Amino acid sequence: MLLFRRLFLTAAKYRYWTVLLFTTVYIFINAEVMRLLEPKTFENTFHAVWWILTTMTTVGYGDVYPTTQLGRIWAMVIIYTAGIGLFGTVIGMIVDAVSRYKQMKEEGRMSFKGENHYVVIGWTVKSKNTIKELFIGDERIEIVLIDELATSPYEHERFLYIQGSPTDEEVLKRAKIERSRAVLLFAPDGIDNPDLADGKTLLTASSIERYDEGTEKNIYTIAEILNEKHVGNFKHVKIDEFILSHESVSNLMAKSAQTKGASHLFTQLLSRKDGDEGSDLWEVEIRSEWKTYGDAYEYLKQKGAQLIADRSDLNILKKWSEPIPKEARLLVICDKNTYQTL
Repeated sequence: MLLFRRLFLTAAKYRYWTVLLFTTVYIFINAEVMRLLEPKTFENTFHAVWWILTTMTTVGYGDVYPTTQLGRIWAMVIIYTAGIGLFGTVIGMIVDAVSRYKQMKEEGRMSFKGENHYVVIGWTVKSKNTIKELFIGDERIEIVLIDELATSPYEHERFLYIQGSPTDEEVLKRAKIERSRAVLLFAPDGIDNPDLADGKTLLTASSIERYDEGTEKNIYTIAEILNEKHVGNFKHVKIDEFILSHESVSNLMAKSAQTKGASHLFTQLLSRKDGDEGSDLWEVEIRSEWKTYGDAYEYLKQKGAQLIADRSDLNILKKWSEPIPKEARLLVICDKNTYQTL
């Protein structure tokens, strides 16, 4: 009894896998002993393992049990000296592991293991709405948030929070930004001076660019900029796209004043809601039979989709007879059902 107690206390000091291994070995060794002591009762090892597990967990179906005196003595040794306590430790470890996982995820101490995800840097009102839009737009996408908050600000099964500075290479590595679809960099809240806010964003962008130099493929980065004068600085650090936060609102207000109702069009394209069957902006894959922009335009029109641009180039009609280059990214406007058929 003392021997089993010492073994149990020693095993409890080691990592979880050690205890699990010890428990497995303990069960199978005693299953073989019981099978040798009572070969008529326990026809094979699995039969004996079944009995030990149901007894150690106190289920006790009673479908099989030792019948000889020696077998019953050994059963008491198995169960009462270490069995129940050992199995209780395993169950406790499983509960503890789940709690640790939940705590680590809540505190942002985990690393992302997947790929083809979106990385959002900076928790703001805008980034929160962006995350919601991304989840609505793609039912399978995963999103990683990097910030320095004490706990995760958002709950979703496909959302992971990573705590730390986005200028720290180790934090970027934990977010696995080199395997992401895109990195979305938001201007920080709480900084009234746009120069200082853009300066912090630029520092993060520089860190991403430095990290990108050691990766195989380009990290596609989109940054929110508050002051248009800083665009050149962001181009210098090879930001792929930038959003002029304040200018966008001003320009939309002007367009709405000049062309009444224009804001409704932009709102429809920029906002997706659950159950909304309206038109939206999508990127379509280029088909081998499309030789020119005109071929793509006619095919998509028949399917109910409107080809409007190749990346930022809206002059599709002027390029009607031009061949579609390999690097083209065609954008269409249509509803979700139409897009899924393309």
